[in-house]
Amino acid sequence: MSKRSKLLEVVSEAKHLIDLQASFTTFRVTSGPWKKRFWISVSMIIALLGAFLSFKHLTATFEININIMMSSLVFMGMIQYSLKSFCGLIKKKIFYKTLEEIDESYSAQEDDVELNEISEKHLLNALKIWKLVSIWMIRLFTVAAIFLSLQFRFSKTIGLNMDWSFLPEDSMFWNEIPYFFQFIILLFTALCSATVDMTTIFIGLDIMASLDILNEYIRLINEKIKTNQDFLKIILKRHCKVIDKINLLNEAIYQISFIQMIFITLALLLLFVFIREETKQISGYITCLCAMVQIFPLCVFGEMIKIKTEKLSESFYEVNWYELSLKDQKTYLIILGMAQRQYGLKAAGMYTIDIYAFYQILKIAFSYCAVLYALSK
Repeated sequence: MSKRSKLLEVVSEAKHLIDLQASFTTFRVTSGPWKKRFWISVSMIIALLGAFLSFKHLTATFEININIMMSSLVFMGMIQYSLKSFCGLIKKKIFYKTLEEIDESYSAQEDDVELNEISEKHLLNALKIWKLVSIWMIRLFTVAAIFLSLQFRFSKTIGLNMDWSFLPEDSMFWNEIPYFFQFIILLFTALCSATVDMTTIFIGLDIMASLDILNEYIRLINEKIKTNQDFLKIILKRHCKVIDKINLLNEAIYQISFIQMIFITLALLLLFVFIREETKQISGYITCLCAMVQIFPLCVFGEMIKIKTEKLSESFYEVNWYELSLKDQKTYLIILGMAQRQYGLKAAGMYTIDIYAFYQILKIAFSYCAVLYALSK
């Protein structure tokens, strides 16, 4: 089987999952199959119900303890998912415009066999990574919800994180019902949160692949320009598309990235306190990993976009521009000017998203962990 056939096969298999993730990200309940719309609506109702019950539980006491801190964590998780879906709804057109451009890149072909092979190789690798991440994200969030629910059930210092006072308390059986409902809400919201984040990861991986393809094309200029007079135009076209994708991703995650940075910082702060209190419980470490996974891919994409775009500029300096025709030299200068600009991701258009931002989030959470831990004692 050729790489083109393999790529089209993988895209065909992944299309349903990509569409599902995009539907959850943009809270698409007005179009598509009724089953999908039903589950998206149910997920939002469950998240809002969980947020309401957690908030009700929080307002019942003003004492700072491990139960209140974990209840705050649950409340923030519910609110974060709801806010991200609402922001995705606002940016619905941007998300789908980006996905349409990505879909076009899978079907587009060059006349040159070597160029097609380069393109297909990187796009196929990006799809494989996305598929692997999708599977393990769902597994990780599922395990975290299960372990955390068990910890809430059997820990005397935590217990329930939602107010279930409206349920009867006449028997041992009824006493277990609130824990079961709490587990269902946590599990459902965890799975939906993981699904929402995968759309951004899919777009980010495609941008990484596009930058790698462009970099390999640039390295072939000296060779290809001799047989293909329009080769620089192909590079210019691809470069413009990559920049467009980066700009669209920035616009799509404008609010979502800012919300995630705030909520993940607070969540990590609470989780570090929880881990310090319950050092032997694996649930805290798994949940902490889930929180990091929500922001880490964005930071990696922001960092890699900066590195890979700088690499494009370096690759251009290796081109024998003095051997080009006057017309090609003008095109070369246009592309070089574009390559020398700095690109990256920004939260709310203000805060740079990169590995340093991830380090700062961890640093802030660690710094205030000791203070909050002391207050809980």
